[in-house]
Amino acid sequence: MSDFKIDSYAGWENYPRNLHLSSHDVDASRVDDRISRLAKDLFVDKEASNFRFLELNTPGQDGLREVELVRIQTTEDLSAVFRRSQDTSIFFLDQSYTWSRLQICEEHFRKLCTYLEVHPDFLAIVYLFCEKVRPVEESFNGFFINYSNQQGPGLMSPGFDYSIGYNIKYVSRHGRRSPKDPFSIREVGVYQQLSSGSQTNSWVILQAPAPLQDRLRRAFGNSNDTAPGQQFQLHPVILLCVSDDWRDYLSYLEEDFSLLVDRGFYTNIKGPQFEGDVEADYSDIRKLQILTDKLQRLRHILSLNVRLGHQMRDSLEKLQRQQSASLLIGSSHISNKLEKFIYDQQTSSDRISNLLERSTGIGQLVQNILEIRATEAGKIMNFEMQKLTEQGIEENKLVKRLTQQATRDTKSMKIIALVSAIFLPATFMATLFGSNFFVYSQDQNKLTVASNFWVYIVFTAGFSGTVITAWVLWKQPRAKRREADDLGPQLTRQLV
Repeated sequence: MSDFKIDSYAGWENYPRNLHLSSHDVDASRVDDRISRLAKDLFVDKEASNFRFLELNTPGQDGLREVELVRIQTTEDLSAVFRRSQDTSIFFLDQSYTWSRLQICEEHFRKLCTYLEVHPDFLAIVYLFCEKVRPVEESFNGFFINYSNQQGPGLMSPGFDYSIGYNIKYVSRHGRRSPKDPFSIREVGVYQQLSSGSQTNSWVILQAPAPLQDRLRRAFGNSNDTAPGQQFQLHPVILLCVSDDWRDYLSYLEEDFSLLVDRGFYTNIKGPQFEGDVEADYSDIRKLQILTDKLQRLRHILSLNVRLGHQMRDSLEKLQRQQSASLLIGSSHISNKLEKFIYDQQTSSDRISNLLERSTGIGQLVQNILEIRATEAGKIMNFEMQKLTEQGIEENKLVKRLTQQATRDTKSMKIIALVSAIFLPATFMATLFGSNFFVYSQDQNKLTVASNFWVYIVFTAGFSGTVITAWVLWKQPRAKRREADDLGPQLTRQLV
């Protein structure tokens, strides 16, 4: 890569059509269109574009490596970056935060892929970083490896080239106060391309966490361990490095699960009776279902990682059978590391499967406890309702007796009213004629009416009128208050 040519960017606008790949291998036009269509979800604007370049020492030099923030504006800027490395280039394409857009613009991405001749299969890995930008589950995984035997000009033996790309999902502590779960699911994309003829390696790593970057810095710090043919050994290193937190995360989930186990096994069906007793409720069913859904999601992710390990191991065995792949040093070491990765991921998956099986039993136990409690509560409620019904029957009997008594009293009052109606006129007439306003003369056999009889009429009419008026005035405000009380709730509902 030290011999930089300006035409290395020729046709970068049309990547990957400018790579002149066989139409049997890739539909270059479709890939080109898809990059443009997903550019807003994948890449930032040109003004914000930047990516990091891991500077490597030239052979024979010593010293620590540096990770620099490089902002690429022109083709000349990018060529200056490439001239820094003679046999290996590592480019880190990061995100501003997990599941955001890659901090590189579409133009710079196409230029980078054009210069490195990145195989279009790697774009399937890049597209996976669109998942959280859109409302989809991170349930996809990608892997590819391409290799070829070539006889380059001036080479004494056939050249061997390969490119490999994949993404791996892992868990890591997010360091935030929320959500309650201290771990989150993250993802790393990896691409490596080896050309044995020119003895060069190119790496592109998407969203590499800080521990992985430190690990790669230490690995490339020893030039004896990072010869071009040995760099395939870094893939199991990457897989194992990002998988360190699975054990801690599963331990955290098992602690949460143990609390729900206590709810199931150590709860009293009739409720807590002593201090320290636990009591299960329907919120525990909800928590268990949320935990179960999370475990199923993690098991699926682990199964993707296990499949990735198997595919990488199988691909390594195919590479070993290639005569021209003799530059791949340490194949047995790589295979052992991959076996360890597969074993660790499978063990974590088995732990999750065990938790899922146990959660089914715990869920049924808690559900049965709640159903028994609901049945007992129903029995108590039915008993109380029966008591209320019996009390209602007794009250109805009492009301019936009171009604019968009221009916008898009403009949008696009707008789009294009838008798009063019969004798009240006679009583009035006897009282009236027994007063001093009427005088009966036996000698003359004549009834004489007093001249001041009008006084009786006036006072009687006035007193009666006063009583009726006072009653009306007393009754009218009470009627208005009752009407206002009846209309108040209706007006309130209309206003609301």
